[in-house]
Amino acid sequence: MSLIFHQLDFERRYDAAPARVFAALADPAARERWAVPVGSRLVYDQSDFRPGGLDLCRCGPPDDLRYRVENRYLEIIPDRRIVLSETTRDQDAVLSHSLNATELEPIEGGTRLRLTVQIAAAEPDMIAGALHGYQAALDNLAVEITA
Repeated sequence: MSLIFHQLDFERRYDAAPARVFAALADPAARERWAVPVGSRLVYDQSDFRPGGLDLCRCGPPDDLRYRVENRYLEIIPDRRIVLSETTRDQDAVLSHSLNATELEPIEGGTRLRLTVQIAAAEPDMIAGALHGYQAALDNLAVEITA
C-alpha cells in the first residue's frame, strides 16, 4: 500500500505569554492532560525534552492504550520553536510518520501558535484522526495554560 501525504496547518492565539505556552508544550505531565481528545488517555513511558531526545508514549481509549508514539526532538528554541519527528504505531504496525513544527510568536496580549504537520500515513483514516486529535489538543491547551 502506498503512503498518503498530507499537510495539516493550525493556528491559535492564546491569552498567555510564550513562556507559559512553551512550558505546557515541554512538560510531559502537562501534555498527558491536554494533548489528547476528551475520552482518550496519554501516558509517557519516557520523556527526554532536548534536541536529539526521545519521547515514548502510549495513547488511546483509557482501557486500551494500543497506539504507541515515538517523538524525536530535532530542534528546540525555548519560548519560540519545537520541531520533531513522530512515528505512530498500532502495536507493531506503522500507521504514520510526520514532521511537526510548532512556532510561538509573542503578540499583544499573548501568543500566536502555528503548528504545521507534514504527515505520511498508511491509510486515509489517519489523516482525519490526526486532524481531529490536533484540533482537540490545541483547544485543550487553551484550558491548560489558563488553569
